[in-house]
Amino acid sequence: MRVTMFRKAYSVGGVLLQIEFLTQFYVIAASMFTTTGKEVAGAANAEVMPTTVQNVEFFSAVHAANGVFVIPPTILILICLSLGARYPWRTTGLTVLLLPLLVIQFALAVVGFLGVPAVAGLHGINALILVALGGWLTWRNWAFGQRATAAHLASGSVESP
Repeated sequence: MRVTMFRKAYSVGGVLLQIEFLTQFYVIAASMFTTTGKEVAGAANAEVMPTTVQNVEFFSAVHAANGVFVIPPTILILICLSLGARYPWRTTGLTVLLLPLLVIQFALAVVGFLGVPAVAGLHGINALILVALGGWLTWRNWAFGQRATAAHLASGSVESP
């Protein structure tokens, strides 16, 4: 029964992680369009620019805060839940892989701030890898509904789903 609880919590945590990743994409896109709007407005609309700059700072700050303070703990919790759920080592290993990918993500962001855009552009590609891996792990280990019951019965476990 306890393993089932951990598996359901892993599924919920996986969905939460995907929402956090989508939030990252949303706020960075909002930041980009705000920056573009600022450039278009230019000197012709001088009174619009301070508001635009504030919006960029807000969206960039949300992107940074989510990436530093929200996503890492979620990944650490998923790792613990994977262990508690007694998933195969492959699943736990792939869940752990999210952590070094996140460290690479931080490093690529730092490279971007140092002014090396050709390398910093890999930040977006690495983000897609994080989203794909997190989504695949969530989908593959989904612990709710008929699919979970079928997987549970196929495993030969005697505990109820």
